[in-house]
Amino acid sequence: MPSNTAPHMPHTPSVYTLPIFRNTRVADEPAPGRIPVDHRVKGERVKYWRELRASKAVKWETFPRFPLVLNADGSPWPPACMWLLDRARARPHKISSLNPIAQGLRAYKEFLDEFGLQWDDFSAVDKYLRPTYLYKTHLQDLINSGALKHSTASSRMHSVVGFYRFLMESSRLGFRPQNSPWIDRTVGLEYIDRKGFKQVKAVTTTDVSISVPKRDYAWDRRIDDGGKLLPLSRHEQKALVNSLKLLGNREYELMHYVALLTGARIQTVLTLRWGDFATPPSQINQWPFKLQCGPGTGIDTKGDVSNVFLAVQRNLYEWLHTYAVSARASSRREKSKRKQDPMNYLFLSSRGGSHYESKDDLNALRNSTEPMKRSSSTGQNLRSFITDYVIPEIRKTIPDFHYQFHDLRATFGLNWVDAIMENQDTRQRYLWARDQLRRLMWHKNPATTDRYIEYRQQIQNLEKAEAHWNQSLIELICSA
Repeated sequence: MPSNTAPHMPHTPSVYTLPIFRNTRVADEPAPGRIPVDHRVKGERVKYWRELRASKAVKWETFPRFPLVLNADGSPWPPACMWLLDRARARPHKISSLNPIAQGLRAYKEFLDEFGLQWDDFSAVDKYLRPTYLYKTHLQDLINSGALKHSTASSRMHSVVGFYRFLMESSRLGFRPQNSPWIDRTVGLEYIDRKGFKQVKAVTTTDVSISVPKRDYAWDRRIDDGGKLLPLSRHEQKALVNSLKLLGNREYELMHYVALLTGARIQTVLTLRWGDFATPPSQINQWPFKLQCGPGTGIDTKGDVSNVFLAVQRNLYEWLHTYAVSARASSRREKSKRKQDPMNYLFLSSRGGSHYESKDDLNALRNSTEPMKRSSSTGQNLRSFITDYVIPEIRKTIPDFHYQFHDLRATFGLNWVDAIMENQDTRQRYLWARDQLRRLMWHKNPATTDRYIEYRQQIQNLEKAEAHWNQSLIELICSA
């Protein structure tokens, strides 16, 4: 696990991200390609050599941006790091999912240190004195005090359960707790399948798991589509476009237009490739232009959904083409490593840096010898631009205005429904619109699409309810 600089010595457990992790084996003597290790442990000199495993599968033993859970003294916490490595080897294309798990284990180690507990000490006969039960009580206290959300506490406890399951199931590690860390139980969860039928799935949970209460606000105007999204009104959309034009940053302006006119999520927008828009519009045979996205294309999709297409209307394509072949975009590409390669990103920073690094690019780094950064770009520059510039500009005319980039996806969906369903309130039209919008927005579950189709009617009912809610009782109180 080479690193140019040692991590800063923390005072509490922490997470340190290695630019690249290469799984190696120990050798007793030097040889070509072996890396020497020479240091002191508890006053004794330790010297050996590391070598990469000689196999064609070595790329699957190399992981970019690998998180390590460190003890308070800066040393790796062995059992946590072993579990992270096991997960990385099991899902080498999902390395980005390790960081929240590592953060959950860091929080657990911090709790253990604070209360003087050992992670492997389950000697207490009283189960409520075992580390896992004590940690659940600790998390519940944080929830009750408002210091932690239910969802965060649930995620942390889930990481701890997964951690111990790995340790107990690994014959190599041989962890056998004196008493059980929890009690398993099977519950049935109801869900709606793709055809709209109710199904029940049996899942295993534990008595240390923390449930997340699902209570929806009665007057909520948001759409549940991979998160709570609030569609922008026509007035807000107009203010947004005017503000983007006034601010004059063409890259961020076009990013917004792509989301508004295609419904693409942020990871898709920011991993578009300039070569896909290099062809002049006059040479495109059919509109809208169908752009394939997903694994193997270099353009990210949520959950690595494959064989999906982004429908790019002619006007939007023309704007993106004009930008892609402009001197401004070309100059930015020249500052990047890929230069004018068609697979270079469409949107780059003024210094040639990426706004979001695709999973395909991260996986390609396995065979690379180039030095890497500890963190990858995940759209933070765009989010900062929205927070620091766009929202303050719009608030000059709409004082309480707020939005997140993902809201543009919901805005696209509702704009599409309004245009298609206007004066077309028939069952046949409903089913057609539902199917088309599901394909456009890559919805796995048609029930998500239904939320868009039915949104206007629900909002009308909501507004009617708000206007008349308890009105008769209020009149009675006022007249008394």
